[in-house]
Amino acid sequence: MDEFDLPWPQKGDKLFAAGQDWWHNACLNYLGDDWELYVNGYKQAADVLVEHVIQIRSDQDTLVFPIVFLYRQYLELRLKQLIRDGCQLFDQPASFPKRHELGRLWAECRPILSKLESPVPASDLEAVDEAIAQFCAVDPISQAFRYPTDKEGQPSLPANLRYINLRNLAEVMEKISSFFDAAAMMISVYLEQKREIEREYLDIFGFP
Repeated sequence: MDEFDLPWPQKGDKLFAAGQDWWHNACLNYLGDDWELYVNGYKQAADVLVEHVIQIRSDQDTLVFPIVFLYRQYLELRLKQLIRDGCQLFDQPASFPKRHELGRLWAECRPILSKLESPVPASDLEAVDEAIAQFCAVDPISQAFRYPTDKEGQPSLPANLRYINLRNLAEVMEKISSFFDAAAMMISVYLEQKREIEREYLDIFGFP
């Protein structure tokens, strides 16, 4: 092959296919609830990209966009999952805003965490308040790092945002994710205990 040849699309190419190199086959639809896979996937992808930048000390000006988007998508999905599961735990309608505003999602999630049997310390909630507010100031509706301009053709990013240290971003996101992942685990445990009690009542009395 000529050294200047480029890979080129061919008729019959398949994007979503299994291969004989099974160790490269991603497995889908094997869990009843894929939320955790989606949540962790976005966070892990961002971490991998940041590690790439740290290792080669390059690519930060292009990879910053998918990195921040992936971290933000992690936050959005984690908050929606917490709201959904928390509402089930407290017998509330299990719904969440169908849009992307982190501020609205956190405003619904925060009271749920405050009602847990082991309530989240106020200082932890206030620290997360600050982090969510910072994300909202830069990317309120999950557009700024997806598109260079908004629907009116104006720059998506704030004009005064000149630098983002990706190592620092990853370190702060690790703290935030530790908080949210712990909250998700706590709610999951309580929810499973609740379901177990309901199953026992159903077996004994015929109603939950």
